[in-house]
Amino acid sequence: MRLTALFALMAVVSLAACSPAGINGAQSDSFATAQAPLASGYPLSSQPKMQAMAHWDRLAATVAGNCAKALDHFHPDGELRVYVAPAQATPFGKSYREALLTRLVDYGVPVSFTPNGAAVLEVGVETVTHRRTLARTRSGRLLIADPDFVQAKDDKGRYPKVPMVSEESGLFDPDTPQTEIQVTSALVHNGGYLYRDSSIFYVDGRDMAHYKLGAPSGDVELKRYSLVNK
Repeated sequence: MRLTALFALMAVVSLAACSPAGINGAQSDSFATAQAPLASGYPLSSQPKMQAMAHWDRLAATVAGNCAKALDHFHPDGELRVYVAPAQATPFGKSYREALLTRLVDYGVPVSFTPNGAAVLEVGVETVTHRRTLARTRSGRLLIADPDFVQAKDDKGRYPKVPMVSEESGLFDPDTPQTEIQVTSALVHNGGYLYRDSSIFYVDGRDMAHYKLGAPSGDVELKRYSLVNK
C-alpha cells in the first residue's frame, strides 16, 4: 500500500516538472512554448485617410518639396530639370501628376516637357483590400502577450510568467477602413534614385475607381449563382 502511494506521488511530481509554464501561471523552471508565434498588437497609432483632392495635393506638395531638397544636394548648380512621367489614367493618377507639376514649379524646380536629359519623377500606386478579423469583447479590451517580451531566465534561474497587456477592442476598431493604397514617388536620374517616397493611406472602398483601373465605382451589388444538374 505504501509502495503504491509512493509511485503515485512520484508520478505527480514528474508531471509537474514536465508541464510548460502557463501564460498566466506562476514562475516555473520550464520554458513556455507555443506551436505558432503568439498574435500581438502594435502600439496605438494613426494612419491618414485620403478622401479629398486636397489630400492628393498635400502629398504632391510634400514630394515636390523633398525633390527640391534632393536636387539641391546632388545638383546644386540648378541645371538639372525634372520630367514628371505620366501616371495611370485614373482620377488620382491624372490629378496627382498635375499637382506635382504645380508644386515643383512652386519650389523653383525647373520642369521639362520631355524626359531627354532630365531626372524623371515616376509615380506608382498599389491597392489592397483586407478581410480583417478583429477580435471584439464586451468590455472593449482584451489581454494579449506583451509584444516586447523576450523569454529569458531571471537572476534566480527561473522563467517568469509571460506579461500580459491590454489591447483596445471596440472603441477604435469598428472605424478601421479595410482598403489601403501605397503611393510611390521616385526621382530617377542616370540609373539611380535621387529621392524616393512610399506613403500609405486608408481610402474608402467605394472610391477604388479613383486609384485602380477597372475598379467599379460606388456600391456594387453582388449576385450569387448556382449550377444544378437536372
